[in-house]
Amino acid sequence: RSQPALSVPPGWTHIGHVNPSHEVQLTFALRQQGMVRLARFVDAVSDPHSPRYGQYLSLEQVRDLVQPSPATLMAVLKWLQGHGVENCRSVTTLDFLACRMPVRGLSCISAWAMRAPQPRAGCLCARSQCWGETAVGIPQWLVGAPGGLAFHRPVLGQLSKSGEKTDLVFSRENEKKFVHSLSPQFLEQYFHQADLAEFMQLFGSSFGHRSQVDQVVGHQGKGKAGLEASLDVEYIMSTGANISTWVFSNAGRHESQEPFLAWLLLLSNMSSLPSVHSVSYGDDEDSLSLAYMERVNMEFMKAAARGLTILFASGDDGAGCRRVPGGNHTFRPSFPASSPYVTTVGGTSFKNPFLVTAEVTDYISGGGFSNVFPMPDYQVRS
Repeated sequence: RSQPALSVPPGWTHIGHVNPSHEVQLTFALRQQGMVRLARFVDAVSDPHSPRYGQYLSLEQVRDLVQPSPATLMAVLKWLQGHGVENCRSVTTLDFLACRMPVRGLSCISAWAMRAPQPRAGCLCARSQCWGETAVGIPQWLVGAPGGLAFHRPVLGQLSKSGEKTDLVFSRENEKKFVHSLSPQFLEQYFHQADLAEFMQLFGSSFGHRSQVDQVVGHQGKGKAGLEASLDVEYIMSTGANISTWVFSNAGRHESQEPFLAWLLLLSNMSSLPSVHSVSYGDDEDSLSLAYMERVNMEFMKAAARGLTILFASGDDGAGCRRVPGGNHTFRPSFPASSPYVTTVGGTSFKNPFLVTAEVTDYISGGGFSNVFPMPDYQVRS
């Protein structure tokens, strides 16, 4: 079925068509098995009153529970191969396929080349002219069938690497799996090691601390550091002083916003991870597709089954508000903060902003309940 053509995002410039030989990567989310059972398991291991409390699964055990059926995987691979797509790799949990192919293999062959606005001038990205399934000609029977797939990436790939990245920072204490963590940084944000060292020199004289990130996974761009990325790294290494810190970097966007699913794919491919991940980014629920949010939510459920605590900022707009068709107003929650499988953290401030006084809830701190996901039992009971 036909779907509307993509418009050029605000600030971007359409500069022509992509060379048909240009290679792009498409990510396919395969329909998982055992999600009802996984939800019950997560409830049990997260409930202090349950005899199964804290008895988490390994990544391999999660794989055994959620991996698509062999018939599903073979049907999808056969369909891809029938379209000449053979360069595919899976994640450990076997529920995603990342496939590389030339633009000429797409049904919407005349993908656009677009130039990014400031501050990303010089970044060129390839973007399909069609949305979702039609971007790669996925047949409806395969998308809608039990155990089928969904396509979650209309942005097809980058033509040049000019600093777009996502910084995902984890912290952990020596041999322990759990201590602390820092948020993924999206939207072309990254930290700078020299800035971190200078920050610690200026403000860390009164306590023992580390002045360097111990490990960077992915490409860490050069040039001026991002404000929020720097803030996150500096303060997590101050509040969690003397804790080994990792940074994960990923490029790209989803629907012109943070590529949360790309970050979660990393978690589905790594057996050894710190137990706490803190994320300071989010989007309005109504700005994202339902299918995308549901799949991201399933990935949070998988993380919870492994004992990973994922913290999300609640947002900066209170409960939020928007006008819906018909003229009515409704609350506007933030996602992924609205997912029942993450812990959402609000903000506080001093009652007198110019003095160290009583701590109160900051008036902009986000809140409210999801318009997409039902209220979880633990909130209903409270």
